[in-house]
Amino acid sequence: MEWAVLALFTLGAAALVGLPWTRPVGAPTGTDDLRELRARLLGDLAELDMDLAGGRISATDRLDGRRALAPELRAVTERLRALGEPGGRAS
Repeated sequence: MEWAVLALFTLGAAALVGLPWTRPVGAPTGTDDLRELRARLLGDLAELDMDLAGGRISATDRLDGRRALAPELRAVTERLRALGEPGGRAS
């Protein structure tokens, strides 16, 4: 019986780890959703800078984080520009 509980727990943990936690770039359809996503991504970039300044992460970790966020931020910004939104300009 214990092995069955352990197996269920393991499968549940594997499912949680395997599921993506971020929305794909194609998910937001409205300009409000895109603006909100862009603001969140810019906040994440600022947080990386603050973490580096506070000594919580290394310069390499900051660079890796920025490289991970850049494609999604670029895609969102380009979609906003295509919609003629003033928030599509780079900050």
